[in-house]
Amino acid sequence: MKSRFVCKMPDARLVRNSIDRNEGRLHEYIVERTIYLSKEKFIHFRSHLLDDNEELINYRNDMFVDENKVWHVLMFCCLQSDIMLLVYSDSEEYAKYVSVISNGGEKVKPRFTTSQRYTRRTKNKCRRTTATK
Repeated sequence: MKSRFVCKMPDARLVRNSIDRNEGRLHEYIVERTIYLSKEKFIHFRSHLLDDNEELINYRNDMFVDENKVWHVLMFCCLQSDIMLLVYSDSEEYAKYVSVISNGGEKVKPRFTTSQRYTRRTKNKCRRTTATK
């Protein structure tokens, strides 16, 4: 897959605006690891992309460019959000290259979860009866 990556942007909104203007570099990428964040952490992360991030430090070895010039990136998402952030840090402790992928308004949870545990509705086996005269 290909996406447009923007370098050193402090906020995801600015990244999206730059991508809409066809700024940045178009690269082929592979997602090496998906990191699900809580809503509060995801909002903080997407608003402070140039801050040091613990996940980027921990998974620094998962991000690299292979011999075919394909970027291996991390994907950050939140189950309540409809965007995902692709991040390549280039051995830095912050999100140096970022791309925004939109789900088209669909939340991440129904699209990417595989568990059927909460999607089935249980039928109520109790029957409500009313007496009619």
